[in-house]
Amino acid sequence: MTIFKVIGKTAVILILCFVLITSCSSPVDDNEEQTLSFLWEVSSDTNTVYILGSVHVARADIYPLAEAIENAYALAEYLVVEVDINAISELEMAALLMEKGMYPTGESLQDNITENLYSRLYDRVSELDPTGLMLSSINLFEPWVVATLISDLDYMALGYEVEYGIETYFLNKAEADRKDILELESAEFQLDIFDSMSYEIQIAWLEDAVDNPVTENEMEALFEAWSTGDVEMMERIVFEDIEEDENYRELLSMVNDERNFLMVDKIEKYLEADKTYFVVVGTAHLVGENGIINLLDSKGYTIEQQ
Repeated sequence: MTIFKVIGKTAVILILCFVLITSCSSPVDDNEEQTLSFLWEVSSDTNTVYILGSVHVARADIYPLAEAIENAYALAEYLVVEVDINAISELEMAALLMEKGMYPTGESLQDNITENLYSRLYDRVSELDPTGLMLSSINLFEPWVVATLISDLDYMALGYEVEYGIETYFLNKAEADRKDILELESAEFQLDIFDSMSYEIQIAWLEDAVDNPVTENEMEALFEAWSTGDVEMMERIVFEDIEEDENYRELLSMVNDERNFLMVDKIEKYLEADKTYFVVVGTAHLVGENGIINLLDSKGYTIEQQ
């Protein structure tokens, strides 16, 4: 699984406002050994913050979640997410996407990519969307938007939906529980990041989406790492081929590392407060040298994987 696929889920969940937990998981039997999850308890001298690595698309059969995750949520006064997608109307999201991801009048995707890539893109979309609805509109959008839409169709073809994703689950739960919801970022902030990508990265992302469909094996590996709390396995997935491709490294820095530092600044403020926070962020943000968990650990907080 390339870094484009892992990180691209951030854009997927935003664009779908108008996509991972193990697809083969099931409730843990009382006699089975409990495993770690992708949840950490972070403590300062005065407060505790729980941080859960999220997967943006999933299947219905992943629920119920691990008891440790549900217990941490129950203890928290606040739910914190990257973006509260439930608070964004379809009209607001459409307006943002038109502003950030559409070509100006008179310009099109076909004008900005090679004939060969456009032909491959046309064939790929035709296979994924037999209705032809997407084909009629992809020419209006920049490469990063189209790459995201293709990946979304891949996820849906495999049975993974945003409606079963971790953010969606906890946002709906928090609303039902009347629990306060906070954002680490905003939809516009995230779309600005993707919109600011260089042409080279956008084309590389589009080519990857066109030529390398998301597979069930990739998803199962990702889910296995998530459901067992296997950090090393997750790092292998997230950073696969990162040393061999300059585009990957630049993308990772833009949409992961730089955001991690900003998120840590906010999480530190939560650690200074007197309320308990349950933070849900994309799993890729938690692993690696510049991951949120390592950054907080380097600052001296007490950290325990649950």
